[in-house]
Amino acid sequence: MSVMTVTGKVRADSLGLVLPHEHAFIDLRDLVPAPHTISGKVLSQEKVSLANLGKLQRNPYAVLDNAVLDDEKIMEWELHEFKKAGGKTFVDLTLRDIGRDPILLARLSRALDIHIIAGCGYYINASHPPDMDDKTIDAIAEEILREIKYGIDGTEIKAGVIGEIGTSEIIYPNEKKTLIAAATAQQETGLGLHVHTDLWATNGYEVVKILTEHGASAEKICINHIDVDLKMDYMKDLLNKGVYIEFDNFGKEFYADRRHKSVLKGLFARDIERVRAIKELIDYGFLSKILLSNDVCLKTCIHHYGGWGFDHVITNIIPMMQDEGITDEQIQTLMVGNPAAFLDDGRD
Repeated sequence: MSVMTVTGKVRADSLGLVLPHEHAFIDLRDLVPAPHTISGKVLSQEKVSLANLGKLQRNPYAVLDNAVLDDEKIMEWELHEFKKAGGKTFVDLTLRDIGRDPILLARLSRALDIHIIAGCGYYINASHPPDMDDKTIDAIAEEILREIKYGIDGTEIKAGVIGEIGTSEIIYPNEKKTLIAAATAQQETGLGLHVHTDLWATNGYEVVKILTEHGASAEKICINHIDVDLKMDYMKDLLNKGVYIEFDNFGKEFYADRRHKSVLKGLFARDIERVRAIKELIDYGFLSKILLSNDVCLKTCIHHYGGWGFDHVITNIIPMMQDEGITDEQIQTLMVGNPAAFLDDGRD
């Protein structure tokens, strides 16, 4: 039973505390709509600072600099905080065209002596390459399998998880092609498969249907981002299909009001509401199918820029879960057992 990291294969039972959905390096600037007003354009060109931190709590994409993580030294420090808090494994789901860099991931893994697992595939339609219309399902599947079996972007650094495969509010034809290709790759490799879904939509139903109809195992699918708009019936429906769901926005408590709905469309749940939803799902018997992470993808999520950092789930959310009656044994399942089972390829 093993997992492929950026520095080689390890046993699934050696992963320790896992963040199953993060981004050490990412560049989302090309996905941010351009502002229309002069003041908005001026603000977009600023650097993240204390002076604009308040604005970024209302619209985190108002400053383009917030949408990129690219400083290796800062990231080494931030990941060291995660390690000091007790973290051992970090899953980086940055894909092609939004800043993926397997060489930097391997360098961080060795420098910090932590496991880092890299993803593969294609993100949302807006990030697809110009030739995506011409790519066939078989060709996309071959690309994914090549990155799993041989290496990413011409390196020998292999992907150890599929995704986060991107879907939008409406699943575009090219996104559907990628889902089908990912299902083929999942069936062949046994890897876990992360799917990005729109933060306020309920198209996890359609995602699961597409994937399972094309051969993916339900128990290896994870529907991401279900914790922005907490729809309990939706979560339970997905869990009853046998898939994982992921609470992966801890630390993000944005309020995107009607003046600033750029990438974000509305209210984010608070961390305490997320924890209470997890407790309710555990009480319903779904403990073994829940994953927890921060999905850090903005400067304001990390310590250097006033955020909670990658250690937030360990440092702050675990005590919050304990306060809400989630037991230490259940927390161990959520943070160690569940991600290990999801990432395990089921092979020696």
